[in-house]
This record gives sequence, structure tokens and C-alpha cells, in this order.
Amino acid sequence: MSNVAPNPSIGTAAVLLDDLRAERRGAPALAGLEPDSYARDHAAFERLSDQRGLIAEHLAGRLASMGDGPVSVLSVGCGDGSLDVQLAKGLVLAVPGRPVRYVGIEPWSGSARLFTANMAALEADELSVDVHVASFSDAPVDETFDVVLFVHSMYYVTDVEETLRGALELLRSGGELWVLNAPRGALNALVDVLAPPLEGHRQWFSADVEKAFVDAGIALDEIVTLDALVDLASASERVLDFAVQARLTPELRGPVRVYLDAVSVPGADGRPRVPHPVDVFAAARR
Repeated sequence: MSNVAPNPSIGTAAVLLDDLRAERRGAPALAGLEPDSYARDHAAFERLSDQRGLIAEHLAGRLASMGDGPVSVLSVGCGDGSLDVQLAKGLVLAVPGRPVRYVGIEPWSGSARLFTANMAALEADELSVDVHVASFSDAPVDETFDVVLFVHSMYYVTDVEETLRGALELLRSGGELWVLNAPRGALNALVDVLAPPLEGHRQWFSADVEKAFVDAGIALDEIVTLDALVDLASASERVLDFAVQARLTPELRGPVRVYLDAVSVPGADGRPRVPHPVDVFAAARR
């Protein structure tokens, strides 16, 4: 249950969203985000949001509860390792000398290289690291893990149900699958209207992930919502594009910013922030 108070402008926001939907109806799809700039724009977006810190804190707590023995993690869609480095460092420091195995899957080679470099910078002898430059379905993973982790990467798979089954097979008995995915809230309602299809499918939101768990016959142990906020009032055009997962045309930028202002809530400093929650789905291999 979200703790973010509803904005009194939400009725206005619904009208604005309907206007955008009507404007886009029948129009050619907007251009998608270019792979070569995706990581840069993503990093800029994250600097305006408190979500990554909330995720790191939450996942570190989950990892800490797994005991003090050897631990292995598979991070699907690891990117440059900005989050995974924090988690790996926490595991290494929590139990000195404990073997930690960390494997990433990342389709973009530039980000995969940064993942490897950032992990190496920890200079931890007990940390073993590999990365596969591939999609999840094509990655040559031939080992099992204590944790398989998807952080904002389930959006890009073609079949969520099949992916969940495949992830479960990579877990040791008692291992845990954690999937972090955004709900179709105020920001992603905009994504739903503006973003082009991904690999022939629409955007997957939390409701799709939950349904896929059910359809796959995988019992969910827990669903937790992390309430984050992002400052899009000061976002550049490229960061705004990343927020809606599409390259906006000049005539769309004004209506998009008006909509975002309408759905904003006051941040801790009183400035407007857009609610930016993420749901954490947890299941175990029994």
C-alpha cells in the first residue's frame, strides 16, 4: 500500500492523459531510446530519484537475512553494476572471508564492461564475478544461485511467464527469486500511452508480473511496494524522454510536462516530485 498522498490535481491529470491518448491514437509510434545513450540517460534519471537508494537498502536487508555462509547472486539486466556493487560490497563486508559469487547478465557490451570494472574496483579476493553479454534467454548460464534478481529488467523480456520459470530453474533449493517492477502508476500511465512496443510486445507492469507468477504456478511469498519520488520538473529533454521511454516530439513536451506537474506531490523540500514506486515480488524454489 502506497504512503504517497494523492494529488488533488489527479482529476485534471486524468483529463490530460486522455487528451494525450487521443492525440496519439492512430499516429505512428514514437522513436524508442537509442542503446548507445540509454545508460547515460538512465544514470541522469536516477540522480533525480530516490528509488535506487530505497532498492539498495531493501535488497541489502534481504541478503543479510540469508545467513553467513557462501552466497551467490545472478543479476539479470545488471547494467553498469551501480546497484550490484553496493550489494556485493555489503555481502563481502558483512562476513569477512565468506565466498561471494556474483554473475551479471547484460545485453549491452559497454554496460557489461563497466559492471566488470566496478566489481573489480572492490578489490575483494573472496568475490568471484562474471558477466554474460546476452539476453536472459540466450545467456549461457550453467550454474545455480541463492538469489536470482531482476531489477527493472522484466520489461524487456518477450514472455514473462516463461522467464519466471527459467529463473526458478536457476535457483538452488530454497533459493529466492526477486523481481522488481514498476506498477502502472501516474508516471507509467504516461509510458503506456507514449512508449513504442518492446520487441513486439507492450510494456509489462506489475499487474502483468503478478499474473505471470500465478499462471506459472509459482507461489509468491511477498509483494512489497517501495514508495519513491523523482524530480522531473528539472529534468532535461533527454531525461524526460527516458522517463516516458520514448523520444518525444517538440509538440508533446509541453503537454507531458503539464501532466507531470498535475500528478506531482510535495517532496521533503516542498518541491514537486512525481511518485515513482517499485514493487518487489519475492518467491522461493521449494
